[in-house]
Amino acid sequence: QSQLLSRRMQRQPANPFLELLPLMTDAENSVLCKGVPPEDTLPLHSMSLNVKDPEGVQTVEIDEAATLLAQRYPQFARGQVMEILHAHTRTVLKPAGDWSIAMSAGSMSALDHAIGMFLNPGDTILMEEYTFLAMVDACMAAGLNLVPVPCDDDGILPSELAPLLPGAKVLYTVPVGHNPLGTRMAPERYQQVYDLCAAHGVTIVEDDAYYYQQHNSNDEKADDDASAVAGLELGMNFVSIDRQGLVFRLDTVSKLLSPGFRLGWVTGPKHFIKAFEDLCYVSSQSGCSMSMICLGKLLAHWKTDGLQAHLKRLQLGLRLRCRSLLRACEAHLQDLAYWSRPQAGMFLWLRMQRPRVFTHEEMLESLQRNKVAPMPGGFCSPVRTGATCDVEGAMDVFAPELGDPVPCFRLSYVTPSDGYDLAAQRLRKVLAELSLPSDAGA
Repeated sequence: QSQLLSRRMQRQPANPFLELLPLMTDAENSVLCKGVPPEDTLPLHSMSLNVKDPEGVQTVEIDEAATLLAQRYPQFARGQVMEILHAHTRTVLKPAGDWSIAMSAGSMSALDHAIGMFLNPGDTILMEEYTFLAMVDACMAAGLNLVPVPCDDDGILPSELAPLLPGAKVLYTVPVGHNPLGTRMAPERYQQVYDLCAAHGVTIVEDDAYYYQQHNSNDEKADDDASAVAGLELGMNFVSIDRQGLVFRLDTVSKLLSPGFRLGWVTGPKHFIKAFEDLCYVSSQSGCSMSMICLGKLLAHWKTDGLQAHLKRLQLGLRLRCRSLLRACEAHLQDLAYWSRPQAGMFLWLRMQRPRVFTHEEMLESLQRNKVAPMPGGFCSPVRTGATCDVEGAMDVFAPELGDPVPCFRLSYVTPSDGYDLAAQRLRKVLAELSLPSDAGA
């Protein structure tokens, strides 16, 4: 499978310290190869975490030995958290084939490494027609050819993907709780998309940051029905069907617990994981040792039941907020925008019904004057044309007669829900200013 890797990876040396690591961790050996301050000069002695549990705040102690590891390089600190995440991946994600995992310094770092692993300047990467803003920017900076793939409420359309695959190197997808579309790939599409990519030797980069945020707000159950949310019963993913070694999956602690950890993990065939760790060796070092120790202690304290309880609280909180935002939009925006009810994630995607011609600056001025800050959808477009983008070489006017896509906005439902009605009223003023009169749109 080395043909799937980039030219950089074919030149990248392996980490020579991996050969020394068994010698360095054996207490009987005389270790003369360290390049760190003496252990007795490291400033922290021990730590404790005050953890929010269902029963209240609990204290988790981090002893002197673990605190010492937290002050060393990640190779020494990651043992406990790696063991827990490996078991979690095996049980929850159920990867197929000969797989492994590695720690990452969060998903954005892992995506940067994925670009370096699989793609050369000028290569083609396929991605949903709107997608994660930072990934679009990273791919543009890497000199890649970005090709959008049409989607519907069930994710990537296999019939639209098929003709785009010849000559492509990578399919990048956010299948669950899509950012910004808010969609969840239908279970039957996973195998269809996988088979199409396998037939053309296209690697799938599965960025599943919102996999653990499945709140099912599209169902008919009550807002506060705890039985409606997924917990750890999370369903399909690409690594679970990857028997040909094509999938590189990213999970992140940022959307599962909090972004401040700056940690995640990647899953895939062992040769992908080796390549990833080779890049980490010369860059991110796989993340922060302190965070690894704290995360390992937290997950060990919670065990599976505690993690499940946390996830259900997270999912139910998102469900309540999503339903509240939907009601605000239904009350104020039904004649100006279209949307679908999200199943997962943090985002609601609005498409304008009858936009007039307007400039990017005009849109920003309206947002500022009306005191509302949604994400303009064009920021998330791999094509970057139209009024919702202001980059060098891009058009700064939205013009339907020129074939520009319908202007969209991404709304998030993570702030307190008591502000959503006012926000929707303010957004209504913006959309009305940027829309044709209702009789003109008829």
